[in-house]
Amino acid sequence: MVGCAHAPICFWSRNRFDRQDQRHGPWRGYLDAHERHLLSKGRYRHGREVGRWQYFSPTGQPERTERFHRHPADLITLTLYHPNGQVAKQGQARLQLGEQSDHFFWFGEWRCYDATGRPLPSEYYRNGIRVATPLVSPVQ
Repeated sequence: MVGCAHAPICFWSRNRFDRQDQRHGPWRGYLDAHERHLLSKGRYRHGREVGRWQYFSPTGQPERTERFHRHPADLITLTLYHPNGQVAKQGQARLQLGEQSDHFFWFGEWRCYDATGRPLPSEYYRNGIRVATPLVSPVQ
């Protein structure tokens, strides 16, 4: 980690690891070795994704944004985009970490939009499975 206590110009380098060799701090993923085509950017805190993450197509268009909540820690708000950059869907998911495998699933109401930004009927999910009617309880 680069400190700023005594330096006149402060910067934070990216793609670094902590003492336990876990990803930590700002992180960027690229399609190419020359780092010209950005695929993702966000931040890790001791191996866990935190805050806002952005993902891009190989052409540079936004594909999705994920916001990892602090409380509850397993909650993620997602925004998916149409190829033209307009919002396609917005909703929430959970990431439950397990010993053998992790479980990522959508839940609750997902707001949908067409490629021009006009609202479409919402979709509803329970434990990652699309259901036909709105859910009685918003907590999954």
